[in-house]
Amino acid sequence: MHADDDRLGAHLVLPDSPIRRLLQQADRLSVIQRMIRDWAHEPLAAALSVANERDGVIVVHIASAAAHTQLRYRSEELLTLLRSRLEKPDLRLEFKVRPSAQTPR
Repeated sequence: MHADDDRLGAHLVLPDSPIRRLLQQADRLSVIQRMIRDWAHEPLAAALSVANERDGVIVVHIASAAAHTQLRYRSEELLTLLRSRLEKPDLRLEFKVRPSAQTPR
């Protein structure tokens, strides 16, 4: 990259660009969130928000303790689905109750 190419667009085309990796991670989290919300159905789906994926763990924020209880009883079903679709047999889930996690679809 030349000194004149210090624009955002120039960073997006570089395969090792931190900005590009960040956008790819955001897209992946969005896809995972859609999978989870499609699986959960309303009203539970609205209470779930994928916060992160790191070291083989998907972190899900849950808007209430009641939604957490529902999800906990169905977590093995969700884990099986995600492991299959994401092709990660060692995938794990981590749930955190965060009342501010409820976001509009």
